[in-house]
Amino acid sequence: ELQRRLLEEVEPAADAAPPAAHGPSRKTAIAILLLLPILALLAYGILGKPQALDPQQTAAQPKMTPEQINAMVAKLAERMQANPDDMQGWLMLARSYKTLGRYEEAAAAYGKAEKVINDDPELLASYAETIAMATGKGLKGKPTQLIERALKLDPQQPHALFLAGAAAMEAGDSKKGIAYWEALL
Repeated sequence: ELQRRLLEEVEPAADAAPPAAHGPSRKTAIAILLLLPILALLAYGILGKPQALDPQQTAAQPKMTPEQINAMVAKLAERMQANPDDMQGWLMLARSYKTLGRYEEAAAAYGKAEKVINDDPELLASYAETIAMATGKGLKGKPTQLIERALKLDPQQPHALFLAGAAAMEAGDSKKGIAYWEALL
């Protein structure tokens, strides 16, 4: 009895219309499959940079030789002698000398830009590190003063915290050094 009643309720009514096809047709799917890659290539041709696909265009530029770099730094040094009030130029020269390992000249260039350095904790830390490398005496003296000034301006400045920890360790105060480095972490 239950099966018969279930079949009666599930059988569609004779006067009901057949269900309409829902969803995209096969023709639409084929059209999309063909047009999508063509439209993508067309859009790249208009908006992209097709020249980048040419391997000769993307060949690496020749690297600068150390002589060229030294010549550029020397030219910058000459320009700074002619224009000693250019603080940003002195900073650029100091960073260049530091990168080249010419620490004494870098420290002197940082000294010329001290007006700008005094307000920037990162520059103070970099100046302190450069002085320490130039003198070879570690972080005692002026480098420590610069680091302390940097930390007064920004107690969370990473470079200054690292150097402060190194200075404390150098002075034999390992607890203070570790505290600085933990703050850095």
